[in-house]
Amino acid sequence: MVAIFVAFMFVSLVLTDLAVEKWQAWRVAHRAQARSMRAEVMAPGLDAWCQVPEGVQLAEQHTWVKPYPMGKWGVGADALVARAVGAVRRIVLPKVGDQVSTGQPLCRLEHNGRAITIPSSLTGWVTAVNDRLVDQPELLSSDPYGSGWICYLDAKDAQKPDHSLRIGEQAARWLENEFVRFREFIFAQAAPDLALGITSQDGGIPAVGCLSELDAAAWSAFEVDFLKRP
Repeated sequence: MVAIFVAFMFVSLVLTDLAVEKWQAWRVAHRAQARSMRAEVMAPGLDAWCQVPEGVQLAEQHTWVKPYPMGKWGVGADALVARAVGAVRRIVLPKVGDQVSTGQPLCRLEHNGRAITIPSSLTGWVTAVNDRLVDQPELLSSDPYGSGWICYLDAKDAQKPDHSLRIGEQAARWLENEFVRFREFIFAQAAPDLALGITSQDGGIPAVGCLSELDAAAWSAFEVDFLKRP
């Protein structure tokens, strides 16, 4: 009888331990899921930033272009620039009638004494500019492929975009690789304690506006490394 009681107690203890372990494992998994959900709400994942709208083509200068009939092209800055600079203080736009050339300045983004110049990815004449960016420069960051567009160009009698432009899945893969390269750039430019604060929680993707935490030298390095400025 005693042996049966001891066996019963042993089995009970084993089952209790298993129940406690499962409960603890559930708590860990639940907390991890909650952290993941909070991170997703706080900052979109990499996939969200690498989605390229249909018809939009990405250039190595991190600008986008989209063709329209009669040689017209919409132009803007891509998602990497949008995430890097965040809500800038001022955008200096080109003027209607200006001629721009591939690799030459298109517009200028300014923030607290620092600035970067966005180069053009094609040659043509400016036919329209997004005047909303004058009073709402944050649109370039919040909706880079939509209401944050920069200008329209007439390129029908000038140099057309070449096959170095990326579209569709190729553009998305290239942009994802560029985000990884940008993360490494940020860590290389920032002090170790600062670097922890300028990446979001979703896999270490740089936080929106992280470039604004760095000095003017880092902005210049970003121009050279990512915007292909000489």
